Amino acid sequence: MNSPALVRSLVAVCAAPALVFAQSHCTPDASKPEARILAYFASPLSFSAAPEVMGLAHGQVSIAGDLTLVPTAPSAISRSSGVCGFAKSENSDLAPVFPRPRVAVGLGYNLVAELSYLPPVTVADATPNMFAAALSWSPSGLSLPGGSQLHLRAHGTFGGVKGPITCSRAALQTSNAAGSCYGTIPSIDTYHPNVRGIEAVLSRPIGAVRWYAGAGMNMVQSYFTVDFTDARGFRDNNTVEINLKRVALLGGAVWTMHPSLALSAQIYSVPDDATTGRVGIAWRAR
Repeated sequence: MNSPALVRSLVAVCAAPALVFAQSHCTPDASKPEARILAYFASPLSFSAAPEVMGLAHGQVSIAGDLTLVPTAPSAISRSSGVCGFAKSENSDLAPVFPRPRVAVGLGYNLVAELSYLPPVTVADATPNMFAAALSWSPSGLSLPGGSQLHLRAHGTFGGVKGPITCSRAALQTSNAAGSCYGTIPSIDTYHPNVRGIEAVLSRPIGAVRWYAGAGMNMVQSYFTVDFTDARGFRDNNTVEINLKRVALLGGAVWTMHPSLALSAQIYSVPDDATTGRVGIAWRAR
């Protein structure tokens, strides 16, 4: 091959489209918006107690579901500071509510196991693929006033939610290659709440209604993975991770409208992050 031909070949190779990766791992300080928003959304996605499925006898099965309000993040934390990349507003409001099914089984010895799986069905702009599990124990023989009952519970939430968080369709632009969201295809980012915790709940029946209140400690090990390919073929795969401890408070009521059917309402609050509300229904299948 002569020199001009070689030069032309090299130029052609260099000019060919290529997918270039950018990967970094960011662990922002807990006070930064990048950390605060990850902790904020861990609150409504955590697998909190549902007293309507606790206290099942050995072999009893309850099928339940709840709907959790996903509050809008304050503007102070929905705009990233730039410590992990661009300083810009994020599309954090993917869905206004979070549905979750539950199946609970009485194991005997006052133990109840709970399982939940939310398949990848898109709601608004959010596509979840999440699994949660819990084990509760309601000790008998305790002398508590008013027929109150104590429930101790350990829980965990795993998996993630995909959606156009860093670069929604509205944020895309093609005028500034050096700016954020330069391209025509929204990002497909993934948020992993990864919450594990323990709870103590005290419930007391008054007629057909069981009132309850409790507190717990959560380990929030959330992480977020960016997945955006811009118009130049440059793919951003950066991750942001937090590892925080959070106090959680909850309270609510369960109305047993039929021996096999109960309705519930709950306020769940992580004072450092977010407060949300949940409504649920439980059917005792056997």
